[in-house]
Amino acid sequence: MAEELRYQRAYYVYNPATRQHLSVPVTPITSCVTFAAGIGFHCKVDDPEKDAISFTIVRFENLYDLVSSVTIESFSSKTNMWSTIDITLDVPISVILHRWTKSASYGVIDGVFCWFDALSQFIFYDSVNTRLWVLQLNPEMYAFDGQCLGVLGGDLYYASCNEADITLWYLESNIRSQDAVWVRKYTANLTDALVNYCPWGLEADVESLDFHPANLHIFYLNINGRIISFDSEKNIAELLYDFGQRDHLLFAYEWHQWPRLL
Repeated sequence: MAEELRYQRAYYVYNPATRQHLSVPVTPITSCVTFAAGIGFHCKVDDPEKDAISFTIVRFENLYDLVSSVTIESFSSKTNMWSTIDITLDVPISVILHRWTKSASYGVIDGVFCWFDALSQFIFYDSVNTRLWVLQLNPEMYAFDGQCLGVLGGDLYYASCNEADITLWYLESNIRSQDAVWVRKYTANLTDALVNYCPWGLEADVESLDFHPANLHIFYLNINGRIISFDSEKNIAELLYDFGQRDHLLFAYEWHQWPRLL
């Protein structure tokens, strides 16, 4: 979590299961970060019996203009220090993450952090080989009513919502491949579930959605501040909570994956 929306230099690691948190040393780069930065977080359990863990944070600033190089900042809990990595890109890129989407990494696969930005493109940072690249969204994957990206069972998934249809895709090619191959897994329609369980839900568009951390068939939807779970396999919708009309982000997590101690 960032301490401030702008000038993001102070961060905290927070365990939602235990409500513990710790502060991370401020980042070495002092330039202004407007609205959002790309943040990646990866935690691993080094010794389950002793609850010994380590984690890595990566960070880069929004790239509003086309650039041919980018600086990645990386923090290791083992050293309690930030380091900087300057990467020369094969192709100039622009990356725009904004405050209304989840700017933290959507997942990590084999050391590769993944993001999705406002330009409808996937951003990948390979922390093992220190490479960063972007891939454009395929035209048939465009979403008008929300989309989400996430890692489930070691695979990368992307969901798009258009009117009442949610379509789930998965990345069939290797995570490091420059020629991404996305395969459609299924399309589910929300209409019947909303009519039967949340009839008021038809009066508003889906503002955002996210995956269940362990079930490919369950989504969490934000409709006018109401958080709804939708089981596409059973065609059931359920109101979980009403936040009201507020500016907030939606993300799901699975408690048992978090170690007890930071």
